[in-house]
Parts: sequence; C-alpha cells; structure tokens
Amino acid sequence: MMSMREPMRESVREPVREPVREPVRETLRDPTRFALDERTMRVTFTAWLGPLRVDGHFNKLRGELLLPDTDIERATLRVDVAAASVDTGLAMRDRHLRGPSFLDAARFPLITFASRRVTRDNGDLQVVGVLTLRDHAVEMVTRCALRRMDGEGIGGRVAFSGELDVPSHAHGVGVARGIDVLNPIFLVVGRRVQVQARLVVPAMRLLPALLPALGH
Repeated sequence: MMSMREPMRESVREPVREPVREPVRETLRDPTRFALDERTMRVTFTAWLGPLRVDGHFNKLRGELLLPDTDIERATLRVDVAAASVDTGLAMRDRHLRGPSFLDAARFPLITFASRRVTRDNGDLQVVGVLTLRDHAVEMVTRCALRRMDGEGIGGRVAFSGELDVPSHAHGVGVARGIDVLNPIFLVVGRRVQVQARLVVPAMRLLPALLPALGH
C-alpha cells in the first residue's frame, strides 16, 4: 500500500532588515567653552627705562575661558603666553628681554595667568587670579571692563579688558645677572610693568550669563 506523502512546503525566508541607524549628527562644541589664541586675545605691556616708555606685546598665546553654567561668577580663565614671543618693535631689545636678566624664555617658556575667583562689580567683573612668571606665582586682582562691541541680544561680540600692575622685580624680571651686573642701564630699569589684556568673544557663546553683567 502506497503511503501518501504530504507535499513539501517551501520555507519562506523573511527579508533581512538592516538595523535602523540614526543619522550621524555633528557633535556641537560646548557652548560654555571658548578656546583663546592671539586672534581672540591680545596681551600688551608698558614698561619704563628711566624716562623712556617702552610699549610691547606678545605674539603667541593659548588659553581657555570656561563657563560651567549661566552664572558668570563661576567662570574660569587660563592664559599661557609664550615668553619668547615678546615684541617691542626692536629686535635687539627683544633679544635682551628674552634673556636671563628679564623673561629668561629659554628656562621659563610660559607666562601663565589662572583665575581663582570672579565677581560682579558695578557692571564690570573683578577677577582674582595667579600670575606665574619665571616660575614665581603671585596672586593678583584685576577689574575687567565688560563692553558690547556690536550687535544686540545674542548677536555681535563682547570684549573684556583688564590690567595688571606687575611687580617685575618680585618676579626676577629686570634684575641684572651675569655680565649684566656691569651694565649701568639696569639702574634705571623700572620695577613695575603695566600689563593689559583684551579678550573678544561672540556674545552667543556665553549667553545668558553675560547679559546680566551687560545690564540686560
């Protein structure tokens, strides 16, 4: 007796489905972090050689302005200035300033300022920080004017401007060393240097924290 076999059923394969992939989104930069360099910040100085005023600036620097939240008083600032980039417009003088009796750029390549505390002060900002020059750290205070340069609301740019009265001799700057002790010019080298810094940032990168300080 012949057995009746059921017809074979073809197995149906489900179509292979590719996993759904989310579109790749460009990672946005942290809106509270702003990288600083010579394009966004300028550091200048004024020194005295007897009655002669000497103005100069630094051509290279790096730093960071960080705002953890919407409170400007929690902002932190760090700036590293390349000592060898000192520029007074006179090559011979600049070589001397890079030397051991002044900045000693070969041994101490960076001049650093790191903030410790920021407070509001009648529309300006008071910044307390540590200046490290020739490996000697001193706490200093500067009052920073905060001004809108252009635009309104989140548009345009905002400028911070501050000044430090640096006791250069306390940092060992302008103190004769080696053969320089025979140079009478050190008798008239000023003991203090005025350092000015100006920082420009897009307003939208630091709002809303900056608007209250700007009077908005």
